[in-house]
Amino acid sequence: MMRSTTHGLALAGLLLFSTGSIVHAQGGFLGIGGDEQNPSLHITPTEIQLDVPMPVNSANLALLLAQAGEGGGLSAMKEAALSKYRQHLEQALGAQLREFFIEEEIPLVDTEGLLTLQNRLEITVVKHFSDLRAGDTYDLERGTIELSGNFHYQIRSLADRALRERSLDITELKIREKYLVKSPKNGDSAEDTTEDAIKLALSKMVEEVLEEIEDDLEAGELRDLLSG
Repeated sequence: MMRSTTHGLALAGLLLFSTGSIVHAQGGFLGIGGDEQNPSLHITPTEIQLDVPMPVNSANLALLLAQAGEGGGLSAMKEAALSKYRQHLEQALGAQLREFFIEEEIPLVDTEGLLTLQNRLEITVVKHFSDLRAGDTYDLERGTIELSGNFHYQIRSLADRALRERSLDITELKIREKYLVKSPKNGDSAEDTTEDAIKLALSKMVEEVLEEIEDDLEAGELRDLLSG
């Protein structure tokens, strides 16, 4: 009788040990409790409205007008320029967001995440002239690129319910970059840093925006949104 009881206790202990192992592996009893899991996140393509003055620099004004006269069309040329800056902005914002969420250990999915992040950017690029000079051998244009506009984000649930949203005034970030256009009068190529200045300003804006909103996007905040 004693041997039977001892055998029963040993078997019960083995079952408890096995069950305990399963519970631990699943994060709690029957999968309830244990370590918190971060919600999956789907990032939709950013909606971008971008306005850049045309021509982007004075050195190619004559070329732009000539191409427009040949059927190129100033509107089509402006759209081509906008597309270039829009692509730069999409890549910069996408890379920054992916890097941030990877560090936060948030699983990113292509569709139907527990949460969805939607972004919208409305940006205007403004040129402020500080120096316009016509020399004997070249024309000089110096100034500052400045950004204004609005950034808006929204986090939505799988049921398409808005859980959090926020807007930022881009003007308050005070994003400015200097540019230079030096155009030789002998027909040689101009030295022009306008495009680089615009791209640098857009990249800095993305960094500043993420610094402003990163506390709202941390893993703990996203978990709280779901649990709330």
